[in-house]
Parts: sequence; C-alpha cells; structure tokens
Amino acid sequence: MKFINLGEPIKVRQGEPKKYWWITLRKGETIELTKRVGLNHKLKKMKETIGQVGNKIVETKQFEENFSSDGTFLKELQKIKGIGKKTASDVVTWGTREKLIETIKKREKLPFRDDTEGLLYQRYGNE
Repeated sequence: MKFINLGEPIKVRQGEPKKYWWITLRKGETIELTKRVGLNHKLKKMKETIGQVGNKIVETKQFEENFSSDGTFLKELQKIKGIGKKTASDVVTWGTREKLIETIKKREKLPFRDDTEGLLYQRYGNE
C-alpha cells in the first residue's frame, strides 16, 4: 500500500530482519509499505487514480480517511473523562467506531495504553 507522511520526518526500517536499512521519510513524501507498518507509523493511506483533462493524462492522489468528516466519533471520545485530544485522535486514526466496538466484543487487545484501553472497554463494552 502507498502511504504519505503528513507530519514530522520519521525513520522507517526497510529490508529483512538480518539485512535492513533506515529511510528518512520527510513531510509530503510517499512510500510503499505493508498496511500494518504504515498504520503503526501513523501515516495516511493514499490511493492514486489516473484521470484525463482534455488530451492530457493526469495522476491524482486521494487520502483515505478512517473517520467521518463531521468528527462525531472524535467528539464522542473526547467527552470520556480521562481521554484527551491526542488520545482521541490516535483512536480515530486507528479505526472507526464500528471497528472499535467489534474489537472490544472479540476481547482483543487494543493498541493503546492500559488505562485508555480500560476506559474504552468500559464505554463501548456494552454496545
């Protein structure tokens, strides 16, 4: 999958476990990574489409968002006592409300701190 870095420069490890190297990914640069690695580095998924303007063929880039554009899930998370803006945005970047509820129903481990995980289990465990 293609990912784009919209934040600060980060280092991404490439190669095999015994033979690897590091790549610095600056803001605005794209890279081909597996889904798991791209999401762990908090990169945005990107898909490229080819269009045509007149006789000229152009390539457009689209970012895939994991949350609704109105931000209702983000606001809902921020209302939970003990979850701030940063943690709420991390949860929204990780996935949708439905994905969170499904993961909690399966009793799987969430990729957040234990206290945050407890709050999310408390709030969304009964739905």
